[in-house]
Amino acid sequence: MDDHFWPAMYPGLIVGFLMGLAGGNVVGTILGTLGGLAGAVALYFVFTWLGLEETILSLVGLIGGAAAGAYLLMSAGKRLGIGGEPAAKSRRG
Repeated sequence: MDDHFWPAMYPGLIVGFLMGLAGGNVVGTILGTLGGLAGAVALYFVFTWLGLEETILSLVGLIGGAAAGAYLLMSAGKRLGIGGEPAAKSRRG
C-alpha cells in the first residue's frame, strides 16, 4: 500500500457500500460508502505512519476502519433524519 493510495481505498468503498445496502435505502447506501471511505483513509494514514503498510494487519485495519466509519456516518444520518428511519416496531394488541 506504500504509494498506492486509491487501491488501498477499495476495501473501504466495498465494505461501506455493503453496509449501506444493508440499511435498505439509497441515502443509507451513500452515507455508508462515504463513511467506509473515510474510515479507510484514516486507517491508511495510521498504518503508513506506523510503517505497517505491507502487512495483513493493514488490510484487517482498513476493513475494520471502513466498517466503523460506515456505521458512524449511517448512525449520524439517522439521527439527523437524512439516513432513513429505523425499522418500525410492530404493535401487538
